[in-house]
Amino acid sequence: MTTKKENAKRLGIYLIIVFAFSMLLIIFRKPMSSSHTAEFIISELFCFSPALAALITRKITKEGFRDMKLHLHLGGNFRWYLLAFILPLLCFAATYLIPVIIGGHTDWLGGFTPDNVISGILTLAALSFVQGVGLVGEELGWRGYMNRKMEPLLGTFGTCLLGGIIWGLWHFPIDISYYLEGGTLSYSLETAFGRLALLTCFGVFLMWLTKKTDSVFPAVIGHYMFNSSQSFFMMLFEKGSIPQNADIETSADAFEYIPMVITAAVFMILLLRDKRGENITQ
Repeated sequence: MTTKKENAKRLGIYLIIVFAFSMLLIIFRKPMSSSHTAEFIISELFCFSPALAALITRKITKEGFRDMKLHLHLGGNFRWYLLAFILPLLCFAATYLIPVIIGGHTDWLGGFTPDNVISGILTLAALSFVQGVGLVGEELGWRGYMNRKMEPLLGTFGTCLLGGIIWGLWHFPIDISYYLEGGTLSYSLETAFGRLALLTCFGVFLMWLTKKTDSVFPAVIGHYMFNSSQSFFMMLFEKGSIPQNADIETSADAFEYIPMVITAAVFMILLLRDKRGENITQ
């Protein structure tokens, strides 16, 4: 049986490696800005660094490579795959559509025809299995490794909170690069703290999906949809008749925390449902 000391050691090694990789975005900022090849290589290393860190840590600590959650486990879990796909869509539908409707701009929704919506959703579904594979690079590390080492040390609540903060901080080199390239420090910090809050809430959901299905792939799909849903809605807006001076992004900013609220609500419902089921079986 793995002791807490061993878990802490493996977790520490993993975090040192994954954050060392993240520093590449700052160290090689200038070459990345002048070379597409350098930008591609460093960006890919950054994206896959959680998986690389997990694999390196497993090798260094002689933990081995078993139980990496790289199985689909579709039997009995299809509903959780579906939830991983649908929940981000619902979150960003609320974020973008509510301010438009409240603002009396329903005429902007001309592109939201049944054909466009269905076609777009089917495209997202196909891409979530193809392009989403790249996000295994993150989920194999965060949900498939870090969360599992952290939970015996901090419990579920502590893992959800600290795991989300760590996931958000890993993105900090992206946020601070705006400042290093001539942007304002206040904007970079505002972006960083907003990301921390959002990723902490969404990371809880992805962690729950991984534990529920014993697979990282539902989290991969949820992560992909989280990244792509915003583009999906902007594409539909662009197919309608929107005035040139319309600023949908600014309108959505007032509702930017809706995804957190919806995700937290859904998670609490599912958590209470699981708890009730456990009490019944006891």
